[in-house]
Amino acid sequence: MESAALPPAPAHPARWLAVAVIVAAILGVPALLDQGGARRQPFDERPLRTLAKARPTGVLLGDSMLETRIDPQALKSVSGERWEVLAQPGSSSAIWFLMLKNLIAGQSPPPRTVILFFRDRQLTLPAHRTAGGYRKTIETYMRDEEPVLDALLRAGERPLPWPERASLAVYPVQWRREHWRDRVANTALDLVASSREYGRIRDDARDIFAPRRLRQDSGLDFEREEGGQRGLDAADHDFTAAVGRSFLPHLLEIARARQIQFVLFRVKRKPPADGESTTESATTPAYIRDLRAYVEKAGAQLIDETRDADVALSFYGADDHVAPAMMKPYTELFWKKVGPQLKGF
Repeated sequence: MESAALPPAPAHPARWLAVAVIVAAILGVPALLDQGGARRQPFDERPLRTLAKARPTGVLLGDSMLETRIDPQALKSVSGERWEVLAQPGSSSAIWFLMLKNLIAGQSPPPRTVILFFRDRQLTLPAHRTAGGYRKTIETYMRDEEPVLDALLRAGERPLPWPERASLAVYPVQWRREHWRDRVANTALDLVASSREYGRIRDDARDIFAPRRLRQDSGLDFEREEGGQRGLDAADHDFTAAVGRSFLPHLLEIARARQIQFVLFRVKRKPPADGESTTESATTPAYIRDLRAYVEKAGAQLIDETRDADVALSFYGADDHVAPAMMKPYTELFWKKVGPQLKGF
């Protein structure tokens, strides 16, 4: 004889109430926290003061491609002049625009020459490296309101999916997480150092983990983290169609207004083997041709080392970065080829 099925246990209202309280606490409490607006990072006066004190003949601008290529002391030695290297790892055209505008062009007198290191189609990708954590770095180069920056970035914004917009609206702690991360880091520093030592400790940490210190066989590919080749070559975009929505016209105009010799230097990406070039899209030659015509019409120069056989595989470390031991030889080679093109300005 089969036993009768037991009836389900009756629900206890108290249990459901407890579940509701837990869910409300988990979802509701974060929504009540940190309702203040996102805090803008203060303008960093240090590079401005450094330039004013150094009064260099020229300035080099760029991201980690510059940081790992040019040895400032070697450049001073081979050029016989004072050059300042302003390398901001992880930067792109938005920061370069702010650096030229707020750090370099405001010098009296401004440096005679500015050389900007870039890769591929970086100069016509205004939103490249501007979102998320990059925004905080951008703000350190903003002295006041930046209408050009805001307009170009706003024009290139992609609307967030509605679940993400809802999450940010309900949980402001999401978009303030970097602020809280900084507060945790500062609290940790308080335990081991005085406030006067903060800057030195941060600078030392940044130097320890700089791209130039990566092992050559690390296997890291930084651009893969930003969408691979598409991170620098978005959909093989056309130069003529994109240049008007980029920072490039503004860079050229600032240089023209301040009578700065402006040079765009396209670095060679890491070749697969000596004697070989990195793979590029079929539309790249037309893009570079149009870029050259545009900048030369504006009175600037484009120097392209991507076909330079002297920049061999042995120069490179991790990814497209030059190995630390090769920075001095690279700097000497760079000046041997670029220096003569700067004469007579």
